[in-house]
Amino acid sequence: MLRKMEQTKAQLAGKHQALDTFINARQNLLVEYIRLSTDKKTLPTEEELVEFCGQLVDYVCTGHFEIYDYVVAAYEAARGNARVLAERIYPLIKKNTDEALNFHDKYTQASEDTLMELDGDLSQLGEILEERFELEDRLVSAISLVDHLDTGKAEPA
Repeated sequence: MLRKMEQTKAQLAGKHQALDTFINARQNLLVEYIRLSTDKKTLPTEEELVEFCGQLVDYVCTGHFEIYDYVVAAYEAARGNARVLAERIYPLIKKNTDEALNFHDKYTQASEDTLMELDGDLSQLGEILEERFELEDRLVSAISLVDHLDTGKAEPA
């Protein structure tokens, strides 16, 4: 995931402030995810879990609120295979969002019994995040979002 994150950052960073905000939120989430998932000796504190869950929601919301209007405008301008691909990707991102938010809901006020499931849930969340990053990158590419951002055809909400 880190290698892919660096590739995405190299491709998109500096293209538009909305993308920079989005990439930074992704990177912050990934760093915190790695920190939580690699420390197997102790369970994270409640504060650490709440912080991570907050970053998870921030990341999901940043994608939606920072670049959603641009994505919609670029999607509406897309034609042919690009539009078909976007129509296939977006429902997968929506499903992925629901799964990430389920993790958030489960661990923002986790009991000790729930914490015993954390290792497995973090592993599953890692797969969810990896899939989400890939889907988002494919969507950005399919609808030529960067080109659309540069034209200024949409204004952020």
